[in-house]
Amino acid sequence: MVKNPNLAKSISDQGWGMFLTMLKYAEKFGHVYQEIGRFFPSSQLCSDTLLPIPMLQNGYDSLGFRFVDCPHCLHQHDRDINAAINIRNEGLRLWALGTSASAQGGDVRPKSPGRKKSMAAEAIPRELGSLH
Repeated sequence: MVKNPNLAKSISDQGWGMFLTMLKYAEKFGHVYQEIGRFFPSSQLCSDTLLPIPMLQNGYDSLGFRFVDCPHCLHQHDRDINAAINIRNEGLRLWALGTSASAQGGDVRPKSPGRKKSMAAEAIPRELGSLH
């Protein structure tokens, strides 16, 4: 990109910032934008069992290892695809925390008999031709 590494990093950071701005803008048109935690171990968890992969926990986290073997599910995972699945699942989990899905299909706030309704919710729409 550029010979100056500091300038190259600044240009790269600006590109990511613009990309995030575009994603947040798309949220205004009905799309979902969900951020996950910065330190979520997406590449160190098995996407099938959600257990840590010991090979990656024991110092073999070099980017030279593109495939990892999970001793829990006995599958070989591509690190990039495994991380992408984990990121998607974590985003869906965080998104579901605010819905009734986290209450196992029940109402998150059950109505109590003593709860009063807001007056704004009981407003009567005006009739056609009415002056009031």
